[in-house]
Amino acid sequence: MRTSLTHPLMIDSFRLAEGKIGMTLCPGRKGPSLSGPNWDRDLQADILRLKLWRTDIVISLTPQDEMDHLDVGDMKTAMEGAGLLWLHLPIPDTGIPDTGWKQHWRRISTALHQRLEAGGRIVIHCRAGLERTALVAALLQCERGESIGLALKRIVKARKGAGPLPRQKAWLEEQRQESDRNHRLFRACLFGGAIGDALGAEMEFWPLDRIRQTFPRGVDRILPHDGLPAAITDDTQMTLFTAEGLIRADVRGSLKGVCHPPGVVHHALLRWLTTQGGNPQIHDWTGLVSDPRMHRRRAPGTTCLSSLEAAEHLGDFARNNSKGCGAIMRVAPIALYGGAQCDTLAEDCSHLTHAHSTGRDAARAQAHVLAQLLCGTPLEEAVRSLHTLRLDDARRAAVERAWTAVPDGRPETVETLGQGWVAEEALSIALYAARIATGFEDGLRIAVTHSGDSDSTAAIAGNLLGLVFPDEVLAHPWRTQIECADLIDRLAGDLCDARHHNTGGRFARSMAEFYPGG
Repeated sequence: MRTSLTHPLMIDSFRLAEGKIGMTLCPGRKGPSLSGPNWDRDLQADILRLKLWRTDIVISLTPQDEMDHLDVGDMKTAMEGAGLLWLHLPIPDTGIPDTGWKQHWRRISTALHQRLEAGGRIVIHCRAGLERTALVAALLQCERGESIGLALKRIVKARKGAGPLPRQKAWLEEQRQESDRNHRLFRACLFGGAIGDALGAEMEFWPLDRIRQTFPRGVDRILPHDGLPAAITDDTQMTLFTAEGLIRADVRGSLKGVCHPPGVVHHALLRWLTTQGGNPQIHDWTGLVSDPRMHRRRAPGTTCLSSLEAAEHLGDFARNNSKGCGAIMRVAPIALYGGAQCDTLAEDCSHLTHAHSTGRDAARAQAHVLAQLLCGTPLEEAVRSLHTLRLDDARRAAVERAWTAVPDGRPETVETLGQGWVAEEALSIALYAARIATGFEDGLRIAVTHSGDSDSTAAIAGNLLGLVFPDEVLAHPWRTQIECADLIDRLAGDLCDARHHNTGGRFARSMAEFYPGG
């Protein structure tokens, strides 16, 4: 007979974000075991071990009838009495999650990632802590951009014998769609931009000499920013809200038959404004606006703030003369969603905050190049095709400078293109970095190393590089470290499904709860 005294609860773990995922067998279980003598565990003793491990959240995957069979006792009362947050997400033994489980998981998973990014510890268990536990532990990793293969390797390294059954792994593969080209490219594009944003966040406003002193061998790591190891800024925040707005527009159009996408995107940007301390009239608090991680103010652009504050109606264009890079840094979701038809949508959505034609042309140009890359067009050909757009002289000159600058990648060469504070300079630097990059990280290093708006130029370049070097982005260790990686992954996947997998309104009907109204 094995007890909690002879065999104290063993919690096998691995790091995820700034926290830890623990895996164990069912606390308090009794009865026969396939791996040795019978169990006669004590629930309170096992909970004490969970407390000593500094557990914050316990996820129980065993259904109630299975826990009754294991004679566990009242786990909910015991866990909550010990001050642990207990989540019951039952999956049948040897089974897979059903639709109700998936919907419930979607409602709570962002809170799990919030806790992990804050250094929290989450323990997952099923009966033996092997199959269902591994499935959910892998799902959490994948939601931060990890591949299924690497996620499962990390699990089995931490807990011998742990791994999902073949049908459970097949379920995970179906959810993740790793082999689907569009899903991969959508994720690579948005992750690439967010990584670039985080890489440049701390260096924004730094002179070139300081960057060189900090990185004598070139920028090779993400510096902490705002107290976080890999913080995103307003660039990624607004990109995600734009993506959310486009998905809401798609859902609304599918279910109601009428929609004005720029107006829905405008409403999304007003929700972002709320997270920055603004007080616009918004219609709901669903989605990104409810996530406390979005309510961090990271040097947002004054033009974006003032133009959104001044708007009187949804879809109102900005009334200013700004051509700042805020017009372009959030355009990637528009290119991914709009495809070859993204030109008008990019112009209208950039016009919500920036009225100068040069800023709007920069947004159109970036969206056009991204859309061409998404279709498989080589970068040089995608840039050449910009002649089909009616761009102003400043925009054409910026593109020409990016394509004719000396291909040495030196910061002095980058600074001949500008500092990225205005849209045409930001686009020029991003195109130059993508043009001469030998790989994803090399391109970001070029785009970020200058005395200017480093986070924005690296974010814009990162979107391009994500489509040029998608495999490198999706295998890069920085992708799982960045703040809100789960939100980036989720919005990329949902945007792809809205664009490519909404046949007959299937996606819209299943997602109306999460992307309501407009």
